[in-house]
Amino acid sequence: MSVSVREAPKSKLIERLKAISRGAPAPIGFGRTASTVAPALLLVAVIPRNEPSLAEAAVRSGADVIALRVCGAATDLLRETGDLAAEEKQISATLGAIGDTAIVGLIVGSNGHISADDLRKIEKLGVDFVAAYPHFTPASFLELTEVGLLAILDQQGGQLARGINDLPIQSAFVRIARPSDSPPEMTVLDVALCRSAADAIHRPIIAFPSWTLAPADLEVLRDAGVEGVALVGPAPDADAGAVEEMVRLYKEKVRLLGKPRGRRVALSSVPVVLPKPIPAATEEEEADEDDEDE
Repeated sequence: MSVSVREAPKSKLIERLKAISRGAPAPIGFGRTASTVAPALLLVAVIPRNEPSLAEAAVRSGADVIALRVCGAATDLLRETGDLAAEEKQISATLGAIGDTAIVGLIVGSNGHISADDLRKIEKLGVDFVAAYPHFTPASFLELTEVGLLAILDQQGGQLARGINDLPIQSAFVRIARPSDSPPEMTVLDVALCRSAADAIHRPIIAFPSWTLAPADLEVLRDAGVEGVALVGPAPDADAGAVEEMVRLYKEKVRLLGKPRGRRVALSSVPVVLPKPIPAATEEEEADEDDEDE
């Protein structure tokens, strides 16, 4: 098995993430340049159920990417999904409904294991990418050539991030491992670990928030060097209207952010450092200075 890093020319997701990672092109000379197509962040809608109507609602309100799921565990935001055999019909129906209006991919969850045979079947479904947890996924995943390959990582730094750089993984969903007593909103730890992931993982990153995401968080994630963000839910039984409303809220924030910064610019930004205060001179020092002047 080869583990050499390869390009992913057939994955639209990977190409769009790379464009955001490069940032907006600088104008040359005095002529006008064409405005960049790339947004500040890519919005990936992880819909609560594999239903075409929910995917269509997310696309109508501005989602760039639709993520369907197999082997998905039930959460406060998502309904449980079955294995590939149970979900294949709905996946195909969603692909047919969306067509070329958005990128459609597949997330392999942690509620079960996927076989090497299933991976080969997924490659023929017509999805643009497959994202999976490394510890649940057969190594033959690395041999897939018809889809973009993404890892789902619980970011704690260390050897896993370095290992991803040496594998033919082209992008990653990054979740932050939070202490159980963390507040629901984004914390300093979340920001620090997102930035650490952007520095350590030499691939485009999609933040998979483990906190309660707010529109204002998108600017923080952009400035941390992240290229995309997953919009999850909003609830297991949410209808098309609820999905549409959730995505529209974040799409408007992305529009206000304007052009992408690019990871190099984001990681090279110098934090604000206040000047050190100059201590006041003592009476003895002032007297010494007077003596020297005389």
